[in-house]
Amino acid sequence: MDVMKDFEISVYGLGVMGSSLAKNLISKGFRTALFGKSQEERERFHAQGEFTVFSSEEEMIKSLKRPRVIFMMVTAGSVVDCVIDGFVPFLDEGDILIDGGNSHFKDTQRRCHTLLEKGIQFLGVGVSGGEKGALMGPSMMVGGSEKAWKSCGHILEKMAAKMGEEYCCSYLGKEGAGHYVKMVHNGIEYALIQLIADIYSVMKKGLCLSRQEITEIFTRWKGTELNSYLIDITAGVLAKNDIDGKPLVEKILDVAQQKGTGSWTLEEAIARGVYVPTICEAVFARYFSVDQQLRKDGSQVLKATTKPMILENYEEKLKDALYLGMIVSYAQGVALIKKASEDCGWEIDLPLAVSLWREGCIIRSELLKDITKALKESDKNILLSQSFGNLGRREEALREISAKTIEAGVAAPTFLSVISYYDSCRTEKMNVNIVQALRDCFGAHTYERTDVKGSFHTLWMEGEK
Repeated sequence: MDVMKDFEISVYGLGVMGSSLAKNLISKGFRTALFGKSQEERERFHAQGEFTVFSSEEEMIKSLKRPRVIFMMVTAGSVVDCVIDGFVPFLDEGDILIDGGNSHFKDTQRRCHTLLEKGIQFLGVGVSGGEKGALMGPSMMVGGSEKAWKSCGHILEKMAAKMGEEYCCSYLGKEGAGHYVKMVHNGIEYALIQLIADIYSVMKKGLCLSRQEITEIFTRWKGTELNSYLIDITAGVLAKNDIDGKPLVEKILDVAQQKGTGSWTLEEAIARGVYVPTICEAVFARYFSVDQQLRKDGSQVLKATTKPMILENYEEKLKDALYLGMIVSYAQGVALIKKASEDCGWEIDLPLAVSLWREGCIIRSELLKDITKALKESDKNILLSQSFGNLGRREEALREISAKTIEAGVAAPTFLSVISYYDSCRTEKMNVNIVQALRDCFGAHTYERTDVKGSFHTLWMEGEK
Protein backbone atom coordinates (compact mmCIF):
# COMPACT_ATOMS: atom_id res chain seq x y z
CA MET A 1 0.00 0.00 0.00
CA ASP A 2 1.31 3.43 -0.95
CA VAL A 3 1.18 5.24 2.38
CA MET A 4 0.22 8.93 2.32
CA LYS A 5 1.07 10.83 5.48
CA ASP A 6 -2.07 12.94 5.64
CA PHE A 7 -4.50 11.02 7.85
CA GLU A 8 -5.65 13.13 10.80
CA ILE A 9 -6.46 10.29 13.20
CA SER A 10 -6.53 6.51 13.30
CA VAL A 11 -8.88 4.07 14.99
CA TYR A 12 -7.33 0.87 16.30
CA GLY A 13 -9.91 -1.84 16.97
CA LEU A 14 -12.86 -2.42 14.66
CA GLY A 15 -15.26 -4.20 16.95
CA VAL A 16 -18.78 -2.89 17.55
CA MET A 17 -17.75 0.36 19.25
CA GLY A 18 -14.57 0.90 17.23
CA SER A 19 -16.40 0.47 13.94
CA SER A 20 -19.10 2.91 14.98
CA LEU A 21 -16.61 5.54 16.14
CA ALA A 22 -14.62 5.13 12.90
CA LYS A 23 -17.74 5.70 10.79
CA ASN A 24 -18.59 8.69 13.00
CA LEU A 25 -15.18 10.26 12.36
CA ILE A 26 -15.35 9.64 8.62
CA SER A 27 -18.87 11.07 8.42
CA LYS A 28 -17.57 14.26 10.09
CA GLY A 29 -15.00 14.69 7.32
CA PHE A 30 -11.87 13.52 9.12
CA ARG A 31 -9.35 11.49 7.12
CA THR A 32 -9.27 8.36 9.27
CA ALA A 33 -6.83 5.47 9.08
CA LEU A 34 -8.18 2.16 10.35
CA PHE A 35 -6.72 -1.06 11.70
CA GLY A 36 -8.26 -4.19 13.18
CA LYS A 37 -6.14 -6.88 14.79
CA SER A 38 -8.01 -9.74 13.17
CA GLN A 39 -8.17 -10.22 9.42
CA GLU A 40 -11.91 -10.92 9.78
CA GLU A 41 -12.42 -7.46 11.32
CA ARG A 42 -10.48 -5.78 8.53
CA GLU A 43 -12.27 -7.67 5.76
CA ARG A 44 -15.69 -7.00 7.28
CA PHE A 45 -14.98 -3.27 7.40
CA HIS A 46 -13.52 -3.28 3.88
CA ALA A 47 -16.73 -4.78 2.59
CA GLN A 48 -18.86 -1.95 4.04
CA GLY A 49 -17.52 0.83 1.83
CA GLU A 50 -14.57 2.92 0.74
CA PHE A 51 -12.57 2.86 3.95
CA THR A 52 -8.78 2.88 4.36
CA VAL A 53 -7.99 -0.22 6.42
CA PHE A 54 -4.30 -0.96 6.92
CA SER A 55 -2.81 -4.44 7.20
CA SER A 56 -0.26 -3.56 9.90
CA GLU A 57 0.10 -1.20 12.84
CA GLU A 58 3.32 0.23 11.39
CA GLU A 59 1.67 1.16 8.08
CA MET A 60 -1.24 2.75 9.92
CA ILE A 61 1.08 4.85 12.08
CA LYS A 62 3.19 5.96 9.11
CA SER A 63 0.04 7.22 7.37
CA LEU A 64 -0.65 9.82 10.08
CA LYS A 65 0.16 13.51 10.16
CA ARG A 66 2.17 14.72 13.15
CA PRO A 67 1.48 14.75 15.97
CA ARG A 68 0.08 11.31 15.28
CA VAL A 69 -3.24 10.58 16.99
CA ILE A 70 -4.32 6.98 17.60
CA PHE A 71 -7.74 6.23 19.11
CA MET A 72 -7.70 2.75 20.69
CA MET A 73 -10.98 0.88 21.10
CA VAL A 74 -9.93 -2.45 22.59
CA THR A 75 -10.86 -4.54 25.62
CA ALA A 76 -9.89 -2.88 28.89
CA GLY A 77 -7.08 -4.34 30.99
CA SER A 78 -3.88 -6.04 29.86
CA VAL A 79 -4.91 -5.85 26.20
CA VAL A 80 -4.52 -2.07 26.27
CA ASP A 81 -0.99 -2.40 27.66
CA CYS A 82 -0.08 -4.94 24.98
CA VAL A 83 -1.35 -2.63 22.23
CA ILE A 84 0.53 0.34 23.69
CA ASP A 85 3.75 -1.69 23.94
CA GLY A 86 3.38 -2.58 20.26
CA PHE A 87 2.92 1.08 19.29
CA VAL A 88 5.74 2.67 21.29
CA PRO A 89 8.65 1.67 19.01
CA PHE A 90 6.96 3.46 16.09
CA LEU A 91 5.96 6.64 17.95
CA ASP A 92 7.84 9.87 18.45
CA GLU A 93 7.78 12.58 21.08
CA GLY A 94 4.50 14.48 21.02
CA ASP A 95 2.44 11.67 19.48
CA ILE A 96 -0.93 11.01 21.15
CA LEU A 97 -2.54 7.74 22.26
CA ILE A 98 -6.21 7.74 23.26
CA ASP A 99 -7.86 4.93 25.21
CA GLY A 100 -11.62 5.00 24.61
CA GLY A 101 -12.42 1.76 26.45
CA ASN A 102 -13.81 1.22 29.95
CA SER A 103 -10.38 1.21 31.58
CA HIS A 104 -9.92 1.48 35.34
CA PHE A 105 -8.85 5.01 36.19
CA LYS A 106 -5.77 3.76 38.05
CA ASP A 107 -4.57 2.03 34.88
CA THR A 108 -5.08 5.31 33.03
CA GLN A 109 -3.06 7.17 35.67
CA ARG A 110 -0.22 4.67 35.33
CA ARG A 111 -0.22 4.83 31.54
CA CYS A 112 -0.22 8.63 31.56
CA HIS A 113 2.95 8.73 33.66
CA THR A 114 4.72 5.85 31.91
CA LEU A 115 4.12 7.25 28.42
CA LEU A 116 4.98 10.82 29.43
CA GLU A 117 8.47 9.56 30.36
CA LYS A 118 8.81 8.55 26.70
CA GLY A 119 7.46 11.89 25.50
CA ILE A 120 4.14 10.38 24.39
CA GLN A 121 0.87 12.09 25.38
CA PHE A 122 -2.01 9.96 26.67
CA LEU A 123 -5.76 10.56 27.01
CA GLY A 124 -8.23 8.33 28.84
CA VAL A 125 -11.67 8.98 27.35
CA GLY A 126 -14.88 7.65 28.85
CA VAL A 127 -17.26 7.00 25.94
CA SER A 128 -20.95 6.51 26.72
CA GLY A 129 -23.90 5.87 24.45
CA GLY A 130 -23.44 2.32 23.23
CA GLU A 131 -23.16 1.36 19.58
CA LYS A 132 -25.73 3.92 18.42
CA GLY A 133 -24.17 6.71 20.45
CA ALA A 134 -20.70 5.90 19.14
CA LEU A 135 -22.04 6.19 15.59
CA MET A 136 -24.29 9.22 15.94
CA GLY A 137 -22.46 11.08 18.72
CA PRO A 138 -21.56 9.82 22.21
CA SER A 139 -20.94 11.62 25.47
CA MET A 140 -17.17 11.79 25.96
CA MET A 141 -15.43 12.41 29.29
CA VAL A 142 -11.77 13.23 28.71
CA GLY A 143 -8.87 13.01 31.13
CA GLY A 144 -5.09 12.79 30.87
CA SER A 145 -2.67 15.10 29.08
CA GLU A 146 -4.04 18.63 28.72
CA LYS A 147 -1.46 19.21 25.99
CA ALA A 148 -2.93 16.30 24.01
CA TRP A 149 -6.45 17.67 24.53
CA LYS A 150 -5.43 21.06 23.15
CA SER A 151 -3.93 19.32 20.13
CA CYS A 152 -6.75 16.92 19.19
CA GLY A 153 -9.71 17.99 21.31
CA HIS A 154 -11.43 19.57 18.30
CA ILE A 155 -11.63 16.13 16.68
CA LEU A 156 -13.15 14.54 19.78
CA GLU A 157 -15.67 17.38 20.11
CA LYS A 158 -16.85 16.93 16.53
CA MET A 159 -17.37 13.21 17.22
CA ALA A 160 -19.51 13.88 20.28
CA ALA A 161 -23.21 14.49 20.78
CA LYS A 162 -24.44 18.08 21.06
CA MET A 163 -26.90 19.75 23.39
CA GLY A 164 -27.91 22.88 21.54
CA GLU A 165 -24.60 24.45 20.50
CA GLU A 166 -22.57 22.75 23.24
CA TYR A 167 -20.59 19.57 22.69
CA CYS A 168 -21.07 16.75 25.19
CA CYS A 169 -17.32 16.32 25.27
CA SER A 170 -14.76 18.14 27.37
CA TYR A 171 -11.46 17.85 29.20
CA LEU A 172 -12.16 17.21 32.90
CA GLY A 173 -8.74 16.85 34.46
CA LYS A 174 -5.36 15.18 34.43
CA GLU A 175 -4.51 11.49 34.73
CA GLY A 176 -7.59 9.29 35.20
CA ALA A 177 -10.21 12.02 35.68
CA GLY A 178 -12.12 11.19 32.50
CA HIS A 179 -12.31 7.46 33.14
CA TYR A 180 -13.25 8.13 36.77
CA VAL A 181 -16.23 10.25 35.76
CA LYS A 182 -17.26 7.56 33.25
CA MET A 183 -16.99 4.90 35.95
CA VAL A 184 -19.28 6.87 38.27
CA HIS A 185 -21.61 7.55 35.32
CA ASN A 186 -21.94 3.77 35.04
CA GLY A 187 -22.60 3.45 38.78
CA ILE A 188 -25.43 5.97 38.46
CA GLU A 189 -26.66 4.01 35.45
CA TYR A 190 -26.87 0.86 37.61
CA ALA A 191 -28.94 2.77 40.19
CA LEU A 192 -31.36 4.29 37.67
CA ILE A 193 -31.94 0.95 35.94
CA GLN A 194 -32.63 -0.84 39.23
CA LEU A 195 -34.97 1.95 40.37
CA ILE A 196 -36.96 1.38 37.18
CA ALA A 197 -36.96 -2.37 37.80
CA ASP A 198 -38.13 -1.84 41.39
CA ILE A 199 -40.94 0.54 40.40
CA TYR A 200 -41.97 -2.08 37.83
CA SER A 201 -42.19 -4.65 40.66
CA VAL A 202 -44.33 -2.26 42.71
CA MET A 203 -46.68 -1.83 39.76
CA LYS A 204 -46.86 -5.50 38.83
CA LYS A 205 -46.61 -7.36 42.14
CA GLY A 206 -47.88 -4.70 44.51
CA LEU A 207 -50.62 -2.95 42.53
CA CYS A 208 -51.29 -5.94 40.22
CA LEU A 209 -51.29 -3.77 37.11
CA SER A 210 -51.29 -5.42 33.69
CA ARG A 211 -48.38 -5.23 31.29
CA GLN A 212 -50.45 -2.92 29.09
CA GLU A 213 -51.22 -0.56 32.00
CA ILE A 214 -47.55 -0.43 33.06
CA THR A 215 -46.41 0.23 29.50
CA GLU A 216 -48.90 3.07 29.14
CA ILE A 217 -47.66 4.65 32.39
CA PHE A 218 -44.04 4.62 31.24
CA THR A 219 -45.14 6.00 27.88
CA ARG A 220 -46.96 8.88 29.56
CA TRP A 221 -43.93 9.58 31.77
CA LYS A 222 -41.94 10.37 28.63
CA GLY A 223 -43.90 13.64 28.52
CA THR A 224 -43.08 14.62 32.12
CA GLU A 225 -40.05 15.69 34.15
CA LEU A 226 -39.04 12.00 34.19
CA ASN A 227 -38.33 12.18 30.47
CA SER A 228 -35.04 10.37 29.86
CA TYR A 229 -33.41 7.82 27.62
CA LEU A 230 -33.98 5.01 30.14
CA ILE A 231 -37.68 5.82 30.60
CA ASP A 232 -38.04 5.94 26.82
CA ILE A 233 -36.49 2.53 26.20
CA THR A 234 -38.32 1.00 29.19
CA ALA A 235 -41.61 1.81 27.48
CA GLY A 236 -40.28 0.21 24.30
CA VAL A 237 -38.97 -2.90 26.06
CA LEU A 238 -42.27 -3.47 27.88
CA ALA A 239 -44.25 -3.07 24.65
CA LYS A 240 -42.18 -5.65 22.74
CA ASN A 241 -43.85 -9.01 22.04
CA ASP A 242 -42.17 -12.27 21.12
CA ILE A 243 -43.09 -14.06 17.90
CA ASP A 244 -45.92 -15.82 19.75
CA GLY A 245 -47.47 -12.49 20.74
CA LYS A 246 -46.53 -12.78 24.42
CA PRO A 247 -44.42 -10.17 26.27
CA LEU A 248 -40.76 -10.82 25.50
CA VAL A 249 -39.52 -9.29 28.76
CA GLU A 250 -41.38 -11.99 30.73
CA LYS A 251 -39.31 -14.68 28.98
CA ILE A 252 -35.94 -13.17 29.90
CA LEU A 253 -34.01 -15.04 32.60
CA ASP A 254 -33.90 -13.05 35.84
CA VAL A 255 -30.11 -13.22 36.19
CA ALA A 256 -28.40 -9.88 35.52
CA GLN A 257 -24.95 -9.45 34.00
CA GLN A 258 -22.40 -6.70 34.61
CA LYS A 259 -19.00 -5.65 33.28
CA GLY A 260 -17.41 -4.45 36.51
CA THR A 261 -17.70 -0.66 36.50
CA GLY A 262 -20.51 -0.77 39.06
CA SER A 263 -18.30 -2.76 41.43
CA TRP A 264 -15.44 -0.33 40.83
CA THR A 265 -17.76 2.50 41.84
CA LEU A 266 -18.57 0.74 45.12
CA GLU A 267 -14.91 0.01 45.81
CA GLU A 268 -14.13 3.68 45.28
CA ALA A 269 -17.02 4.80 47.49
CA ILE A 270 -15.74 2.58 50.30
CA ALA A 271 -12.13 3.69 49.84
CA ARG A 272 -13.13 7.38 49.92
CA GLY A 273 -15.85 7.07 52.58
CA VAL A 274 -18.73 8.30 50.42
CA TYR A 275 -22.27 7.05 51.15
CA VAL A 276 -23.83 5.61 47.97
CA PRO A 277 -26.54 3.20 49.19
CA THR A 278 -28.70 3.28 46.05
CA ILE A 279 -25.78 2.49 43.77
CA CYS A 280 -24.78 -0.21 46.27
CA GLU A 281 -28.22 -1.86 46.28
CA ALA A 282 -28.31 -1.78 42.47
CA VAL A 283 -24.94 -3.48 42.13
CA PHE A 284 -25.76 -6.10 44.76
CA ALA A 285 -29.15 -6.78 43.17
CA ARG A 286 -27.25 -8.04 40.12
CA TYR A 287 -24.96 -10.18 42.28
CA PHE A 288 -27.90 -11.60 44.25
CA SER A 289 -29.86 -12.40 41.09
CA VAL A 290 -27.30 -15.12 40.32
CA ASP A 291 -28.37 -17.16 43.39
CA GLN A 292 -31.43 -18.65 41.73
CA GLN A 293 -31.58 -21.72 43.95
CA LEU A 294 -31.75 -19.66 47.14
CA ARG A 295 -34.57 -17.59 45.70
CA LYS A 296 -36.40 -20.69 44.49
CA ASP A 297 -36.11 -22.37 47.88
CA GLY A 298 -36.93 -19.16 49.71
CA SER A 299 -40.14 -18.70 47.74
CA GLN A 300 -41.34 -22.03 49.16
CA VAL A 301 -39.97 -21.83 52.71
CA LEU A 302 -39.92 -18.21 53.84
CA LYS A 303 -43.33 -16.83 54.77
CA ALA A 304 -44.36 -13.19 55.03
CA THR A 305 -47.23 -11.45 56.79
CA THR A 306 -48.49 -9.21 54.04
CA LYS A 307 -51.52 -7.21 53.06
CA PRO A 308 -52.70 -5.95 49.68
CA MET A 309 -51.25 -2.69 48.43
CA ILE A 310 -53.82 0.06 48.14
CA LEU A 311 -52.44 3.31 46.77
CA GLU A 312 -54.69 6.16 45.75
CA ASN A 313 -53.58 8.32 42.82
CA TYR A 314 -50.81 5.78 42.32
CA GLU A 315 -49.46 6.98 38.97
CA GLU A 316 -48.61 10.45 40.29
CA LYS A 317 -47.13 9.05 43.50
CA LEU A 318 -45.04 6.50 41.62
CA LYS A 319 -43.75 9.30 39.39
CA ASP A 320 -42.80 11.44 42.40
CA ALA A 321 -41.04 8.51 44.09
CA LEU A 322 -39.06 7.66 40.97
CA TYR A 323 -38.16 11.33 40.46
CA LEU A 324 -36.72 11.56 43.98
CA GLY A 325 -34.93 8.23 43.50
CA MET A 326 -33.27 9.52 40.34
CA ILE A 327 -32.19 12.79 41.99
CA VAL A 328 -30.70 10.85 44.92
CA SER A 329 -28.83 8.52 42.54
CA TYR A 330 -27.23 11.46 40.74
CA ALA A 331 -26.46 13.11 44.11
CA GLN A 332 -24.57 10.04 45.31
CA GLY A 333 -22.52 9.83 42.12
CA VAL A 334 -21.68 13.54 42.09
CA ALA A 335 -20.59 13.36 45.74
CA LEU A 336 -18.16 10.56 44.86
CA ILE A 337 -16.69 12.47 41.90
CA LYS A 338 -16.29 15.55 44.10
CA LYS A 339 -14.41 13.60 46.79
CA ALA A 340 -12.12 11.87 44.28
CA SER A 341 -11.36 15.17 42.57
CA GLU A 342 -10.35 16.68 45.92
CA ASP A 343 -8.27 13.65 46.91
CA CYS A 344 -6.46 13.39 43.56
CA GLY A 345 -6.09 17.11 42.83
CA TRP A 346 -8.00 16.82 39.54
CA GLU A 347 -10.03 20.04 40.00
CA ILE A 348 -12.98 18.59 38.09
CA ASP A 349 -15.58 21.18 37.16
CA LEU A 350 -18.68 19.35 38.46
CA PRO A 351 -21.31 21.36 36.52
CA LEU A 352 -19.28 20.76 33.36
CA ALA A 353 -18.89 17.04 34.05
CA VAL A 354 -22.62 16.57 34.64
CA SER A 355 -23.51 18.68 31.59
CA LEU A 356 -21.67 16.14 29.41
CA TRP A 357 -24.39 13.61 30.30
CA ARG A 358 -27.25 15.70 28.87
CA GLU A 359 -27.05 14.04 25.44
CA GLY A 360 -25.48 10.99 23.83
CA CYS A 361 -25.15 8.85 26.96
CA ILE A 362 -27.25 6.22 28.72
CA ILE A 363 -28.17 8.37 31.75
CA ARG A 364 -29.23 11.44 29.74
CA SER A 365 -32.29 12.98 31.33
CA GLU A 366 -34.32 16.16 31.63
CA LEU A 367 -33.22 16.23 35.28
CA LEU A 368 -29.64 17.01 34.32
CA LYS A 369 -30.55 20.56 33.36
CA ASP A 370 -31.62 21.28 36.93
CA ILE A 371 -28.73 19.27 38.40
CA THR A 372 -26.23 21.31 36.39
CA LYS A 373 -27.92 24.50 37.58
CA ALA A 374 -27.82 23.28 41.19
CA LEU A 375 -24.09 22.56 40.99
CA LYS A 376 -23.45 26.03 39.58
CA GLU A 377 -25.35 27.55 42.52
CA SER A 378 -23.43 25.72 45.24
CA ASP A 379 -20.98 22.90 45.86
CA LYS A 380 -23.31 21.44 48.49
CA ASN A 381 -25.22 18.18 47.99
CA ILE A 382 -27.75 18.79 45.22
CA LEU A 383 -30.62 17.75 47.53
CA LEU A 384 -30.05 21.03 49.36
CA SER A 385 -30.26 23.18 46.25
CA GLN A 386 -33.08 25.64 45.60
CA SER A 387 -33.41 23.97 42.20
CA PHE A 388 -35.01 21.04 44.03
CA GLY A 389 -37.00 22.96 46.59
CA ASN A 390 -40.13 20.91 45.83
CA LEU A 391 -38.81 17.61 47.19
CA GLY A 392 -41.32 17.69 50.07
CA ARG A 393 -44.24 16.15 48.16
CA ARG A 394 -41.88 13.72 46.42
CA GLU A 395 -40.62 12.56 49.80
CA GLU A 396 -44.15 12.01 51.04
CA ALA A 397 -44.96 9.83 48.04
CA LEU A 398 -41.74 7.84 48.35
CA ARG A 399 -42.28 7.25 52.06
CA GLU A 400 -45.83 6.02 51.51
CA ILE A 401 -44.80 3.72 48.65
CA SER A 402 -41.82 2.36 50.62
CA ALA A 403 -44.05 1.59 53.62
CA LYS A 404 -46.73 -0.09 51.51
CA THR A 405 -44.08 -2.04 49.59
CA ILE A 406 -42.82 -3.50 52.88
CA GLU A 407 -46.37 -4.32 53.94
CA ALA A 408 -47.04 -6.04 50.61
CA GLY A 409 -43.83 -8.08 50.82
CA VAL A 410 -42.47 -6.72 47.52
CA ALA A 411 -38.69 -6.46 47.35
CA ALA A 412 -37.73 -2.95 46.19
CA PRO A 413 -34.34 -2.31 47.82
CA THR A 414 -33.36 0.79 45.88
CA PHE A 415 -36.43 2.69 47.08
CA LEU A 416 -35.69 1.81 50.68
CA SER A 417 -32.10 2.99 50.14
CA VAL A 418 -33.35 6.31 48.74
CA ILE A 419 -35.52 7.05 51.76
CA SER A 420 -32.64 6.00 54.04
CA TYR A 421 -30.26 8.39 52.22
CA TYR A 422 -32.82 11.20 52.35
CA ASP A 423 -33.43 10.69 56.07
CA SER A 424 -29.70 10.41 56.78
CA CYS A 425 -29.11 13.73 55.01
CA ARG A 426 -31.67 15.45 57.27
CA THR A 427 -30.40 13.83 60.51
CA GLU A 428 -28.54 16.56 62.38
CA LYS A 429 -27.11 14.18 64.98
CA MET A 430 -26.49 10.56 63.98
CA ASN A 431 -26.54 7.61 66.37
CA VAL A 432 -22.86 6.81 65.89
CA ASN A 433 -22.14 8.28 69.32
CA ILE A 434 -23.35 4.87 70.54
CA VAL A 435 -20.97 3.20 68.06
CA GLN A 436 -18.04 5.21 69.42
CA ALA A 437 -18.97 4.42 73.01
CA LEU A 438 -19.13 0.68 72.27
CA ARG A 439 -15.83 0.75 70.38
CA ASP A 440 -14.19 2.42 73.33
CA CYS A 441 -15.82 -0.04 75.75
CA PHE A 442 -14.60 -3.22 74.06
CA GLY A 443 -11.42 -1.98 72.42
CA ALA A 444 -10.29 1.22 74.15
CA HIS A 445 -10.45 3.01 70.78
CA THR A 446 -11.20 6.36 72.48
CA TYR A 447 -13.80 8.93 71.49
CA GLU A 448 -14.23 12.69 71.14
CA ARG A 449 -16.72 14.80 73.09
CA THR A 450 -19.07 17.61 72.10
CA ASP A 451 -18.19 19.76 75.12
CA VAL A 452 -14.41 19.31 75.48
CA LYS A 453 -11.66 18.97 72.86
CA GLY A 454 -9.37 15.95 72.79
CA SER A 455 -9.57 12.13 72.80
CA PHE A 456 -11.00 10.27 75.78
CA HIS A 457 -11.18 6.74 77.16
CA THR A 458 -13.61 5.58 79.80
CA LEU A 459 -13.76 2.47 82.00
CA TRP A 460 -17.35 1.72 81.09
CA MET A 461 -18.06 -1.50 83.00
CA GLU A 462 -18.06 -1.93 86.76
CA GLY A 463 -14.89 -3.60 87.96
CA GLU A 464 -12.75 -2.56 84.96
CA LYS A 465 -9.21 -1.46 85.66
